Amino acid sequence: MNCDELAALLPDLVDGALSEAVRAEAEAALPRCPQCQQELEIARQVHALLFQLQTEHASLHIPAGFESRLLAKVRAQNSGKEFLDLSSKAFAEWLLEFIELVGGLLDPRVNGSLSPHSGTVS
Repeated sequence: MNCDELAALLPDLVDGALSEAVRAEAEAALPRCPQCQQELEIARQVHALLFQLQTEHASLHIPAGFESRLLAKVRAQNSGKEFLDLSSKAFAEWLLEFIELVGGLLDPRVNGSLSPHSGTVS
């Protein structure tokens, strides 16, 4: 299994959704690549954050595939660099973008579907 194949499987690996054989193959590939290990840790953190948000906000609906797309975007933005330094400015910018996105999911007024003053659909 190469790094790109492994990266595509990380959300399902974290979620426990892989078959036993694929999970074993992915786990066997991880020790050979420090970058993949970092990506797995980030996938775990993102998964935990999304789970916590859904737990705290029952009205929050995270679209299918959102976690995979989010991780792919982070990976693409950081290709050719050390994967992701959680203290970096780039991570802070990504986190702000993520928070704005979640705000739009939690508050329909943010994405323009409701008028913020009247509470009616615009």
